[in-house]
Amino acid sequence: MKTVFYALLLACALTLAGPRAHVAQAASVSGTVTPQAGKPTPDKPEKGVDRVTVISVQLEGSDSIGARLGTRLKERFNQSNLFTLNDDDEKDMPKLRLLLSTAPEFPSRPGVGSVYSVCWVFSQGKGYLGYLLARELGTVNGDDMDALVDKLVERTDGIAAKYGNLWK
Repeated sequence: MKTVFYALLLACALTLAGPRAHVAQAASVSGTVTPQAGKPTPDKPEKGVDRVTVISVQLEGSDSIGARLGTRLKERFNQSNLFTLNDDDEKDMPKLRLLLSTAPEFPSRPGVGSVYSVCWVFSQGKGYLGYLLARELGTVNGDDMDALVDKLVERTDGIAAKYGNLWK
C-alpha cells in the first residue's frame, strides 16, 4: 500500500513540476523571457482631439465666496484634459460658455454663504445668439466649495459629451 501511495505522490509531483520545468527549459534554450502582457496605463489621459471642449467661464457677482467659486472652476477646467479654458471673446470659434452669477445668501452676513446660478450656453462664435443647454441654482458655503466644483465640472463634462456634435 505504501508503494502505491509513494508512486501516486511521485506522479503528482512530476505532473505539477512538469509545466514549470518546460517553461524554464524553454527560457534557458531561447535565452529570453517574455515580458508580462501590456504596459501600465498612465493615470492622466492624453488630450484627445475629438473630446476636448473649449470652455469660457464668465463670473458675475461681488461676493467673496462666489469669486472663490469662479476661480476654483477656472483652475479645475485649466487642469483638466477634457477642457481648454478660453476666456478670449475675440476668437471666433464655437465654445461652451459657463455663466456663473453669485450673490450673498444673507446681505447682512456676506461671509456665511452664497447663492449661485449656473447656465451652460453654447456659443457658435462672436455675434451669434447663444443657445441655453442647461441651468442650475443653489447655495454654497466655504466648506462645501470643493464638492460643488467637482459636481459642476462633472455636469459640464456630461453636457459637453451630450452636445458634442455642436462643436464639430
